Amino acid sequence: MKIIVVNKSTDFTEDQINKLKEKGKVVFVETKEDWIGYNDVDSDEEKILLLDPGIAEWKFSNDRLQDFNNLKAICLPTTDFSWVDVNFLKEKGALVTNVPKYSTEAVAEHCILLMLSLAKKLPLIIRNDWELDEELHLGNNIKGKVMGVIGLGDIGTRTAELGEAIDMNVKYWSRSSRDQRFEYLELEDLIKSSDYIFLTMAENKETEGFFSKSRADMMKRTSSIINIAGEGIWDLEYLNEKLQRNEISGIGFESDSKKITDYKGNVMVTPHIAWYTKESFDEDFRIWADCVISIIDNKPINVVN
Repeated sequence: MKIIVVNKSTDFTEDQINKLKEKGKVVFVETKEDWIGYNDVDSDEEKILLLDPGIAEWKFSNDRLQDFNNLKAICLPTTDFSWVDVNFLKEKGALVTNVPKYSTEAVAEHCILLMLSLAKKLPLIIRNDWELDEELHLGNNIKGKVMGVIGLGDIGTRTAELGEAIDMNVKYWSRSSRDQRFEYLELEDLIKSSDYIFLTMAENKETEGFFSKSRADMMKRTSSIINIAGEGIWDLEYLNEKLQRNEISGIGFESDSKKITDYKGNVMVTPHIAWYTKESFDEDFRIWADCVISIIDNKPINVVN
C-alpha cells in the first residue's frame, strides 16, 4: 500500500506518522510545486491519497484522477467534499472520506465572538480610531436577549448551548432537527422575535439565497444577524442597505475579501478563522489519519460516496 500525503509532514504527530508507516509506504508531497509535478502514480500497487485543499487549490480534476492507477481512496481533511467529484471516484472504485465535526466547538465560539462584537459596537469603535462616542457606541447586554438559531446541526446546536450558558433566551428553526432543550418556532416567528439571528445551516443548492429580502424585512430594527454558513445563504448587500437605514442593528460574518473598514455602521467582519484553532487542527489530523487506517483495515469511516 502506498500512502501519498499531500500535506506538510510537520502537521502530523510522530505517532500518527508511525501508525501510517505501519500500514504502508508513506510519501509526503509538501508544496504546490511538488504536487503539480508529482507523477509517481502509475504503478500497480494500491494507493491512498491524502489531499490538502490548500496545496491542491481546492480542486482535483478528473483528468488528474485518471493518472492514478489502482487508487483505493482519497481522504480529505475537510468537512466539505464538493471540491472533488465523488460520483466519478465511486465509478472508478475509489472511496472518498471527509472529516466531520472537527471544528464544531471553534466555529460555535466564533459565532459568540461575532455576536459580542456587535453587542459592544466594536466595529464602530475600531473605525473611529478607538475614540469612544458615548451616544453612538453604547452597547447592550446579552443576558436575556433572544438568540434565534436557524439550522440546528452540530454547529447550530453548540451555538445554542453556548447561548443558553450565558443566559440568553434560545429559540430555533430547523428543517428536520429537533431539540427539546430549546424552543422551536416557525421561521417567520423566529426572525420577527430574535435579537440575534444565527445562520448556521449548511450551504448548498437548497439553501442558496435562503435568507431572502422578504425574510430580511421581517427583522426587528434592534436585531442583528450573524452568518457562519456562507455568502450564498443571504443577500448581504440588501442587509447592509437596511443597516444604513437603521432598519437593523448589526451584521457579522467571515470574509477573505472584505474588511470592517469596507463598511459603515455596525458590521463585524473577520477572515475565515472560525475553525482555526489548535484544538481543531489536532482533531482534524487525528481523524484524517484514522480514516486512512480504517480503509486499510477494511473498516472505512466517514465515507461520503
